[in-house]
Amino acid sequence: MPEEEKDYYVLFHNHTEGLELYQYVRSRGISVKISPTPRVASVCCGMSLLVGADAIAEVRQCIEASQAAYDRIVALPRQIDPHRDKFC
Repeated sequence: MPEEEKDYYVLFHNHTEGLELYQYVRSRGISVKISPTPRVASVCCGMSLLVGADAIAEVRQCIEASQAAYDRIVALPRQIDPHRDKFC
């Protein structure tokens, strides 16, 4: 049985922390998305960064290099259905 694909959510204490890290990571050409925080991960600040498994190591390096403030990183099974809303 193949292993489930995982996505990583970088959680923050507030939106400002999230936007600062988002801008830092994107300025280095790394693909991340701003995402609502999944409720299974946290009920705090509703904003997180959605990071694919292929980019999480680079994002961790960015966090370390920039000393960015964040709460934690949570790995969850992929929740995005690429076939959602496709009718043809």
